[in-house]
Order: sequence, then C-alpha cells, then structure tokens
Amino acid sequence: MEKLKMPSDAELMKIAIDDLNNSSLSLEDRLRALEELLTLVEPIDNANDLNKLGGLAAVIRQLDNAEPDVRKLAAWVLGKACQNNPVVQKQVLDFGILAKLLEMVKSDAVEEANKALYAVSALVRNNLNGQEYFYAEAGDLTLKDILSNSTFDIRLRRKCVFLIGDLAESQLQNADQAELPFFRDHVFLKAIVNLTSSNDLDLQEKALAAIKSLLQLRTIDASALKDFCALDKALERMRLQLQQLMEEEDQSDYAKDVEILRREVELIFYKKLNKGIQVPT
Repeated sequence: MEKLKMPSDAELMKIAIDDLNNSSLSLEDRLRALEELLTLVEPIDNANDLNKLGGLAAVIRQLDNAEPDVRKLAAWVLGKACQNNPVVQKQVLDFGILAKLLEMVKSDAVEEANKALYAVSALVRNNLNGQEYFYAEAGDLTLKDILSNSTFDIRLRRKCVFLIGDLAESQLQNADQAELPFFRDHVFLKAIVNLTSSNDLDLQEKALAAIKSLLQLRTIDASALKDFCALDKALERMRLQLQQLMEEEDQSDYAKDVEILRREVELIFYKKLNKGIQVPT
C-alpha cells in the first residue's frame, strides 16, 4: 500500500494563501488560514518563501479587513515573518505598509493595537531603512502618545518602551549617524522616567533598560534628566521599592535582577552628570 505523502510546508502555505485570496471565504476559515501561516512562517526559510508564493500581498490585504481579529492576525503574521529577517523586512517595507501599521497601533481594539506594534517593532529592529521610514511616518509621535497616556493597555506600553530601547541601541551601534532630536525631547524623556513609578515591575524594568541606552547617547543631557525629569529621585524611589520586594519570597529573584539594572543606570547617570558625588547604596 502506497504511503500517504504529507504536504510540504510550502504546499501548506500555498493552500492557506489561496484561501486568503478567496473573497467568499468564511470568517472562521479566514482566521484559520492566518493562524496556519502564523505557525508556518516561524522557520526563516518558510518566511523567505512567503513572498515568492504571493503570501505577503495576500496577508497585507487582510490589514484592511472589517474584522479586528483578521487585522490582528495579519499584523501578527507579518511581524513573525519579519523577526530578525532583513530579507522579509525589505520586502514588507517595499509594500509601503508601515503607515497602515502605525495607524492600527492606535486602534480601540486592544489586541489589534498590540499585534500592530509588534509588527512595527519587528519591521524596524536592526534595520536603518525601516527606521528612516518609521521616523518619516511620525512613528516617534505615536510612541510619545502611548508613553504619556496611562489609559493605554499595559502590554502596549511595555512594547512601546522596549522599542524605544531598541531604537536607542541602534543609534549607539551606528554612531556615525546624526542623533535624532526625538531622543533628547525633554517631555519624551520625562514620560519614560515616569514609567519607573508604574505598579508593573516588568514595565519598570523595560523603562530602566531604555534609560540605560538613552543615557549613553552623546546628545542626551544628564542635567535635564535630573532637573526636568527627576531621574535621581525616581532611581531612589525604585531602590526603596525594590528593597521591599526583595524581602518577598515570590518576587525576590526578579527584584534583585531589576536592582542590578537600576544600579547600572544610576552609575551611568551620575558619571554623566560628572558631579563626583557618591551613589546612594
């Protein structure tokens, strides 16, 4: 008896793409096709095949679907395919959809907004071209809006501050590039420092990591971080909070890790201030 031949990943991707191109497909089947692609594009070779099979165009069309769940999954697939993949990053950027994704970040549908920001982050991470498009589309203003408004979903704010840290790291790695005014905007910096007062320790940690990278930029004024943003007071407040958390068994290890990062930020900050004062212990 002849063995049943299992379809290859490329064949499975083509089936899902054909389904997406079927305008009479039910919502349930459209979501299923996107979920299958979400799994299939995880291996980098499959992600690289997506455009050859017509998959990028098919997925990108779903960003205009009337259903938030379809738009959410489409953005998620694009983000997954772009993750650490310069080939797919370029292909997606060539479709010119960054503005659309940034618009989706402002969606009232929380899951759609989160997956759209995930896709934006994957598209611009370690990609100078993508970052140029990002700033050209006023992506920095979108990040400022999220940072300064505590009503945004906490996961969206975490993704936002993580992306800021990524962008600052990229600036550090490309020191020959002019540093963007965005990074030294005092209101923007204050919004990041204010996140260290959040009740969410994960958000605090991501804010600290972003501040650490920002402090190392040439054009960042440490005195503005002190006088306008009150970073010194924020770091001291965190120190006291983390001391308490380290006494709680379920939070102790994580709190110790965050305290190590807090100390690193404090040392860089005071060194940059160049005041020669002793760092609080």
